Amino acid sequence: MLRDLTIQNYRCFKDFHIDELARVNLIVGQNNSGKTTFLEAIYLLVQQQNIQALFDVLNGRGEMSNIKTQLASGQAVNRSKYEFEHIFYGHQLTPDRSIYIQSQKEEQLSLKIQANPTNQQVIIPVAEELETSFLALELIAYYNQNSQVKISLLRDATIANISSLLSVQSTEINDNSLALVGASKDNYNLIKTTAITFNKMAGLWDAITLTPKEESVVAAMQILEPDVERISFTSHPTNNSGILIKIRGQNHPIPLGSMGDGMQRILSIAMVAVSSENGFLLVDEIDTGLYYQTQTDMWRLIFETAQRLNVQVFATTHSWDCIAAFQEALDQSENSSVGKLFRLSRRGDDLRAVEYTPDELSVAVRQSIEVR
Repeated sequence: MLRDLTIQNYRCFKDFHIDELARVNLIVGQNNSGKTTFLEAIYLLVQQQNIQALFDVLNGRGEMSNIKTQLASGQAVNRSKYEFEHIFYGHQLTPDRSIYIQSQKEEQLSLKIQANPTNQQVIIPVAEELETSFLALELIAYYNQNSQVKISLLRDATIANISSLLSVQSTEINDNSLALVGASKDNYNLIKTTAITFNKMAGLWDAITLTPKEESVVAAMQILEPDVERISFTSHPTNNSGILIKIRGQNHPIPLGSMGDGMQRILSIAMVAVSSENGFLLVDEIDTGLYYQTQTDMWRLIFETAQRLNVQVFATTHSWDCIAAFQEALDQSENSSVGKLFRLSRRGDDLRAVEYTPDELSVAVRQSIEVR
């Protein structure tokens, strides 16, 4: 579990530190205060030796595009262009401005991302041909100071074939280490405000069904619809998502897509939460699509799941109702230290974290003191 976090030169964080993190952490703050970036930084840090996490973040932000280039033979090919400059503070790729993300307490993890200009000539396979080109930049990710992944970018900022342009150097991993490059950790999950794909949900369900975790997912659905009895996934997705819900008293299952955005959101959160055992659950705008009167029950379920399955949770919100529900569930918990609220506050170019203990948050909510 992370107890502290330092972020330097990652997006809007020039030099940021947060301490005394809890099992469940609710992050609030004004627009453009770095809440989503904070979740991304944790995701990149805990996904050790998995450079795919960085591409996940870029794709999630829309910081990649497909462009057509012409080979020497005249053949046109599609390439992916990644806008790596935007992950650096000030949107600039410079050798003297490396990204540092690290935790030094209970779980010691570190990630450094450095950009090195180069003019190296390379030969790469493209569309069954060999193309001679020049590199413009090497982006190197150092994990825990004992392994590194190098991403080589061409002059047009494209990567023709990610696997062929990645190399891993380490004193600890073997010659098959390239297999680690795309190996994401299934119990380290980041949920954005967009819906999770059917294939991702179905893959999670395969590991949940017919286990005690299935009962927890059904219980989560019952927060919004008390008559939910069972959940099933069809062989192929349909226009209504391909997820079926059995409702007490109904002879036929109902497609999840017919039951509203809130049901889809709570199912996604519940499934990912129980799949994050011994890992991390990161949720952006956790209250999206959820009616305010149901959010206290949602937080109770998250507190219980986090403690039972050893999951550390980080979630963001803009909503006062979500904060009040968080406080109410925390006040009712047998262990009030399980949760904590932090506000990201901007002073000029600097961002800092303001901590609210359970007692301070309780007073703030009772007296309607603004904490967002």
